[in-house]
Amino acid sequence: MDRERKIELLQRSLGLRHKIKVHESMKAPDNHEELALFTLSKWDLEDELKAIEEILNQWRLENIKSKKQVITKGGPHNKARSQKKK
Repeated sequence: MDRERKIELLQRSLGLRHKIKVHESMKAPDNHEELALFTLSKWDLEDELKAIEEILNQWRLENIKSKKQVITKGGPHNKARSQKKK
């Protein structure tokens, strides 16, 4: 996933969080039909947010895994430490 796509997903997640907060601050409808629509629209926002968070979490797990491999194979940070010990 490229950097611009990650930023786009992060921005969308922030927008969704805001929409959910606004939604929660609104007065709940008085009848069942409107309450059902109100709840469904909130669930749609939450579901999209959850999907984006899962995508970003998967990317982060892959990023952590690759960084671990670099570190355990004696990456650039390990070389600097080994030179200081000498």
